[in-house]
Amino acid sequence: MNSTQPQKALPEATLSVRLLEIGIKYKKQLSTLVIIICLAAGGALFWMQKTKVDEAQASVALAKITPWLETGDIHKAIDGEGSIKGLNSIAKTWGNTPSGKTAKLYLAYILLNSGKPDDALAMYKGFSSDNKDLQASALAGAAACHVAKKAFADAAAEYEKASETAENEALKSAYLNSAADSYTSAGQPDKAAKLLDQVIKSWPATAAAGTARRTLLRLAGAGVQVPQI
Repeated sequence: MNSTQPQKALPEATLSVRLLEIGIKYKKQLSTLVIIICLAAGGALFWMQKTKVDEAQASVALAKITPWLETGDIHKAIDGEGSIKGLNSIAKTWGNTPSGKTAKLYLAYILLNSGKPDDALAMYKGFSSDNKDLQASALAGAAACHVAKKAFADAAAEYEKASETAENEALKSAYLNSAADSYTSAGQPDKAAKLLDQVIKSWPATAAAGTARRTLLRLAGAGVQVPQI
């Protein structure tokens, strides 16, 4: 008697938590961007009634490749293996679902970290989602591409757009911190100081606010005129 049980679809909330766990577990190996994608994915698994079946299939497919994402087996994660679809296939088959869109974000992230910022930027720029946190993730991804190209002023502008677009306060504050970092790298520390002050005043209870305070202290130590903390 075959006791093997067919793999069941992970509940939406469970998949969200699983993706977040990946980001937290590998935060030293992965950039902040992929953690943000995981956070945004947690709020992206609800859709219109007509797409529920497709989303269910896409979320199961995405769940099946999470072990490869955990271990960094990028080739399998992208192309799949056997009957398991990879990110490419998930994005092509269910590209209009939240999980399909999340697969696109992972693909763009992989391109960026494979030394192909222009290709990744094109993918991020072509991304569209009604979910504001996922859309903000794409904007932040585009910003990261500009950072890789050392176009820091462009990166700062994209991070600001990401902060404006996101609904999650942790994301909004994190993106604004990143915008401040980019302005500093662009040689515009005064703009950075203003954004850091905004983070502290708008989201005082977030981790980003603590980071902003420390960054302001460093800027002050470097002779930059900063708001009173």
